[in-house]
Order: sequence, then structure tokens, then C-alpha cells
Amino acid sequence: MSIIRHSTLLSFGLLMTLFGVSADAKFVAGAATSNQSTIKAQSEILKESAKTKPAFQETSDAVKVTQNRVKVFFPNYSRNTTDLGHVEPVWRTTQRRDLSRFAIEQLIVGPTSNETRMGFMKPIQFRGSSNCGSDFTLSISSGVARIKFCKIIPSAGIGDDARVTSSIQATLKQFSTVKSVIILTKEGDCLGDMSGENLCLRRR
Repeated sequence: MSIIRHSTLLSFGLLMTLFGVSADAKFVAGAATSNQSTIKAQSEILKESAKTKPAFQETSDAVKVTQNRVKVFFPNYSRNTTDLGHVEPVWRTTQRRDLSRFAIEQLIVGPTSNETRMGFMKPIQFRGSSNCGSDFTLSISSGVARIKFCKIIPSAGIGDDARVTSSIQATLKQFSTVKSVIILTKEGDCLGDMSGENLCLRRR
């Protein structure tokens, strides 16, 4: 009887050992399967990220800064002409949107050294301080551009006035919103008006 009981216990022990090994094997297999699933899921995420990255790059590349070109008209005496108001255009490029103001600012800056060698000259010179905090004020309304200088513009006579007037008018009239131009001095008088009646303010 003791032998039978011992045999039974031994068999039961072997059975439990086999059961434990089987359970451990199933656990290991399950863990391996779970790990493989995790790796596969991570791989799929990386693939999706790789697919979406170029699309984002294309969107970023599509946002570009607009470059605008405007003409600035300077007197040019390399031409054989007796016209005191003769002006010719040169090009300037900017990212700004206030193109009319930018064009006048470039007119004040004057031609480049290369343009100067080509006969272009600076039409506007200033003297003294500003009474508005800038070189000029500019407004455009109903087709009329009104520019008022805030510094004194020295003039030697009709030739200087003609060069300033022609340069400003040609530069501003390149814009479709400008049909006529009023040019005022620091004191608010019409530039180059020898009559003293400020006739430019009556012409619209």
C-alpha cells in the first residue's frame, strides 16, 4: 500500500512538473507573440510617419515670400536731350507691400554706383531737420497721390524743380491707383510753383 501511494505521489509530481513546464512554455510563447505584435505596431507607426513627412515638407516649401519689382525714375544726362525733366527707369526689388512709398524712398536714396556711371543722377537733396519724423508723408486717394516733404529741398532754379517733379510723377504714376500727383514742400506749398498761388492744389 505504501508503495502504491508513493508511486501515485511520484506520478502526480511528474504530472505537475510537466504541467508547469507546459504553462511556462505557453507563457513564454505568449510573451514572444506579444513582443512581436508590439514591434510590428511600432514598425507600422514609423512607416506612416515616413509617409507623412514629405507631405509636410511640401507644404512648408509651398510658402514662399513674394518678391515685387518696381521702377524708380532718375534723370539721365547721358542722353543727348535738352529736356530738363527727362527721366528713365531702373528696377528695384522688395518684399514690402507699400510699393509706392518704397519707390519714393529709393528715389531719395539715389542711383547705385553702377547706375551713376551710366549717367543717372540723384534728383532729391535735403537740408535741415524733419518736421514730421520722416523724409516725407504720402497718401493716395481717388487717383491722386499727395506727397509732402518734411525737410527743405534746396533748388537752384527751374532745372532742379523739373528734375524733382518729373522723377516723382513718373515713379508714382507707374501704379494704376495714381492718375495725378501733388508735390508739396515742407511749408505746404506746391513744389516749383513760381506764381505763389499753389496751383497744384487746384488741379485734380
